[in-house]
Amino acid sequence: MSDASIVPGGVDSSLPEASEGPAPASITEGLAEVLPVNAKRKDGKNDVFYNPAQVFNRDLSVLVLSVFAKVREEEFAEKDRLRLERFRAKVKVPEVVQGEQADERENEACKELPKEGDQPPSSLLGQEEVPNEGDQPGLRSKEEVPNEGDQPGPSSKEMRQLQLPTPSGLKVLEALAATGIRTVRYAKELPFGPGGIASIVANDLDPNAVVRPNTGEHMKRNFAHNELPSHVQAVNSDANAHMYSKRAKGTGGLGLSAYDVIDLDPYGTVAPFIDSAVQAVADGGLLCITSTDMPVLGGNHPETCFARYGGSALKCGYVHEMALRLVLHAFATAAARCGREVRPLLSVSIDFYVRLFVRVFDSPARVKRHASKTGLVHQCVQCESFFVQKFGEIEGSKEAKFKVARVTVPGSECPECKGRMKVGGPFHCGPLYDRDFLQRCLQVCSAENMSSLPGIVSWKKITGLLTAMSEENDEALYYKLPNLCKSLKVNQMPLRQFRGTLISLGYRVSHFHREPQAIKTDAPNHVVFDLLRLWAEEHPPTNCPLPELLKKEFSLSRPLEWKTESHEGDKVAKFLPNPEPNWGPKPRARSGVEKPEDPTEPDSKKPRREEEKLKEPRPA
Repeated sequence: MSDASIVPGGVDSSLPEASEGPAPASITEGLAEVLPVNAKRKDGKNDVFYNPAQVFNRDLSVLVLSVFAKVREEEFAEKDRLRLERFRAKVKVPEVVQGEQADERENEACKELPKEGDQPPSSLLGQEEVPNEGDQPGLRSKEEVPNEGDQPGPSSKEMRQLQLPTPSGLKVLEALAATGIRTVRYAKELPFGPGGIASIVANDLDPNAVVRPNTGEHMKRNFAHNELPSHVQAVNSDANAHMYSKRAKGTGGLGLSAYDVIDLDPYGTVAPFIDSAVQAVADGGLLCITSTDMPVLGGNHPETCFARYGGSALKCGYVHEMALRLVLHAFATAAARCGREVRPLLSVSIDFYVRLFVRVFDSPARVKRHASKTGLVHQCVQCESFFVQKFGEIEGSKEAKFKVARVTVPGSECPECKGRMKVGGPFHCGPLYDRDFLQRCLQVCSAENMSSLPGIVSWKKITGLLTAMSEENDEALYYKLPNLCKSLKVNQMPLRQFRGTLISLGYRVSHFHREPQAIKTDAPNHVVFDLLRLWAEEHPPTNCPLPELLKKEFSLSRPLEWKTESHEGDKVAKFLPNPEPNWGPKPRARSGVEKPEDPTEPDSKKPRREEEKLKEPRPA
């Protein structure tokens, strides 16, 4: 078998027939139906991994791709309009000439345009890559900026670009597909063509998932069972090798083989796929990222976290947000090395994993802003005080001036409780969301628009999550009110009272979409602790574990009146509980290839080997 076997998604008469006897029940999710595996392992485990806890992940992904496909289509339409305007200006069609005369002049100018299949001018050879015959149409390269002194009129390259066909939809790669259920849902729940999907490639390294003979050929069977069209393919190859072979060709170009969307959903860390993914996605394309190694991202193993993501995690109240920012930092840094910028659309902490949707642009100029969006956090080991230190500063609005950041954090001693400080990061400290894109996703969640995506079943949770995200501000990291009160052993103050007082002082404050008790604010650390000290004065603790906190003088002017935050907007359930107990990841999928028994092995060793084979690895 070759290293990369490609199987079309249409119904294949060569598929193995189902075994005799009643077929076991299939798995239905959205509009997809996944067939059970034909064979079971001796330990009773399925050969290919399926995790029902990820249904919400796939529901959210279908929604995001449906919105992104429309955004992408609108962007291409706007580029076409601007390109045509520039072309008309260069062929000098006067505005006063209208009707048939204008059409005739434009038609005469367009006669010089080369037809599809013509060899490009020799002057362009070596400057622009020529598409191969097998390449799919619809991908463009950016136009060259004319140099001063060039002859007026449209260049040959500009004329050729006008002949390129309009993209017919998104080219999607599911790099780690397993059963292929995500691909099936994309193919059946999203439209085909402009504003939808052009093609999908579902890849998996395990041959048992794709083309291993006599074991069910799971993806082929699932694609055929769901009657997927031929533009859906199953690929058996290494994900990194496949993405490197399809990487965008040249800074500033979409690339002929680059994907518009790459979906990464590994079991565990996404770190091994970062470099290849940021190079294989097209200019302006979308990366859908899942990472389930929360013990590492949550600070249990800071040395492993630094090795994987280039930043150390801390075990603090803001652990879930820092996990998002560490993964974002890893992708932004890898992209910056290639002259590309990462812009987050949605960054979500869900259950036991993080899910990020980011766009990647060819922009060497904006890569220079990476330092100003990267920082460290200085965290006190005794109280909840923290301080964010950025690496760079930008001055000027018209012409940006980049400078090394000034130190804005205290030294090795906490100014509130005199405790020791520890350092976490570096991590991404810029925005986690694109507000416009978030609002477009919320519009789809309205009652009149839900019917456009009939396969999604988690509308209530999606609506609550997106609403919580829309109310969240862009400040990096947050305090947890219960942890603040616990540091002084005082009764917990009302959340709306604490937040309302901060707002009355002129500061922004919000929750975190994963944590309703979060205090996410731009107020300085000393202001937050002044309010905590004021509460402790009114409700004295019996045995304060950190007396230094109460000794510090107030920086706020007195008297200070408590204010209660008023609720604005529609009431939407934002923080829903898990649907059932023990909601979390399932055991990792195991290879379909089992080690054959050795007839010469002593019987005394066989029971021990069977026990080891039955042990499931711990979820990441």
